[in-house]
Amino acid sequence: MRNLFIMITFFVGITLAILFARYHATLYGDFQPPGTLVEIPKNTSSYEVAQLLKEKGIIKNTRLFLKVLTRNKIDKKIRAGIYEFSGRPYINDVIDKLIKGRIAYLKLVFPEGITCREIGKILEQEGICESDEFEKFTKEQGLEGFLFPDTYKFPYGVSKEAIVKIMIGRFWDVVRSINPEMETIKKEELIKIVTIASLVEKEAEINSERPIIAGIFYNRLKRNMPLQSCATIKYVIGNKKNLTLQDLKIRSPFNTYRHRGLPPSPICNPGKKSLEAAIYPSKTSYLFFVSKGDGSHYFSTTYSEHLSAKNFYLNQQGLAQDSLEFSSEQ
Repeated sequence: MRNLFIMITFFVGITLAILFARYHATLYGDFQPPGTLVEIPKNTSSYEVAQLLKEKGIIKNTRLFLKVLTRNKIDKKIRAGIYEFSGRPYINDVIDKLIKGRIAYLKLVFPEGITCREIGKILEQEGICESDEFEKFTKEQGLEGFLFPDTYKFPYGVSKEAIVKIMIGRFWDVVRSINPEMETIKKEELIKIVTIASLVEKEAEINSERPIIAGIFYNRLKRNMPLQSCATIKYVIGNKKNLTLQDLKIRSPFNTYRHRGLPPSPICNPGKKSLEAAIYPSKTSYLFFVSKGDGSHYFSTTYSEHLSAKNFYLNQQGLAQDSLEFSSEQ
C-alpha cells in the first residue's frame, strides 16, 4: 500500500512537472534575431495584436496574453508603432513594452560637413525616402547648412519632414548655446555666418585654426577679393581629390574662383566648432593660407609670402592640386 502511494505521488509529481514545463514554455516566444521588427498598426484591437504577435513568434499563448491585459484593465492601452524584439521574448516584457510604447528607434549618424545630398543617400539606404526627393526638398526650402550634423535616433517610419524638423531644432539649440543673440539677427546675416561656417568646415581640420580661417574669409570679403575656395568647386563636381585648372574654370555660381563674394548658399552642414569660428572669428591681418600637407596650414598676410609658402609646402610635396590655395590677390 505504501509502495502504491509512493508510485502515485511520483507520477503525479512527474505530471505536474511536465505541465509546468509546458506552461512555462508558453511564457516565452520563439527565438528572435537582433533587430526583429514588428509593427502594431493604429486602431488594432488587443485580440488582433495577440494574433499578430503569435504569427510572428513573439508570443505563444494568446489566451494568457489577453487574460493579463483584461485582468489589469490595459487591453485598450496598447500603443501603435514599430517594436524591436530579440532573443526569446517573455510575455510580461512584451506586454510592458507595448503598453509603455517603447518603440524601436533607428540610429543615424550624420558627420560634420555632410551635405543634404549625402543625407538623402543615407535616408534612401534606410528606406525613408528617395535621395533625389530629399535633395529637391531641402534645396527648395534652402536647408543646406541648417541640418545640424549629429547622431540621431528616429522612430521607424519617420518622415523626411520630421527628420528635417528635428535636425533644424538641433541646429538652433547649438547656435543658441554659442550665442543666444543669434536667434534675433537678420536672415541675411545668419545665412552669411552659416555659409562661412560651411567653408571653414570643409577647409579646416584642426579646431584651433577654424577661427583664423573664418577671419581670413571675412577679411577677403571686406576687400572684395575672391574667396578661391576649392571646397566650393568640390561641392559642384563632387569630392574629387585632385582638382585641375580646368575644374577651377567651371561655370557655376558656386565657383569662388570665378565669382567674388560668398557662394549662393552654404556648401555643407557645419558642426559646432565651425559655427563658433564663423560667429567669433579671429581678428587677424591674414589674407591667405595654404596647406602644409599634415592637416595644418601656413597663414600669410602678403601675396608674396603666400607664394613662397605655396612653393615650399605644395610644390615640393606634390600637393598643389590637392589643397586649398589663394592664387592671386585679385
